[in-house]
Amino acid sequence: MKHVNDIELIEYVAGKLTASRDEEVREHIAACKECSERWREAAKMWNALGQWDVDTADHDVAERITALAKEAERGQQQHKIARDMQIGFLPAVVRVAASIIIAVGVGHQLGKYSVRGHTPRAAASENGPAYLAALGLEWSSELAWLILEDDSSNMGEER
Repeated sequence: MKHVNDIELIEYVAGKLTASRDEEVREHIAACKECSERWREAAKMWNALGQWDVDTADHDVAERITALAKEAERGQQQHKIARDMQIGFLPAVVRVAASIIIAVGVGHQLGKYSVRGHTPRAAASENGPAYLAALGLEWSSELAWLILEDDSSNMGEER
């Protein structure tokens, strides 16, 4: 016979096995030194637990269980409220984000209009440098004159 497993050993100590299985386990424990040691330890533990007297006079178990149930219910309600807020909050966030994107786009276009005016963009001048047209600048642009102006009179002095 193979060794007695732990659950069956505890059931044997508790007297919960059938009569035929109880007799088989008893015979095995008598013949097997290892199972005999495990049986003695299980019997000591079973007896110690049986003598353990838990004093619950100062503890109202029903009240504690009720409090825990109410706490769990409040947690579930808070979770539901948070979930409902997230579901309701998402469309509002999308609306705000869309409004910001539209406002930035409209503002950008109006800003370009206010700088350029209503006149169409002039084509690159035949006399102007070709790189200005490549950069998208107009020949008459003040920016082009300030940044890209050829100042040959100062260059001779610095040398």
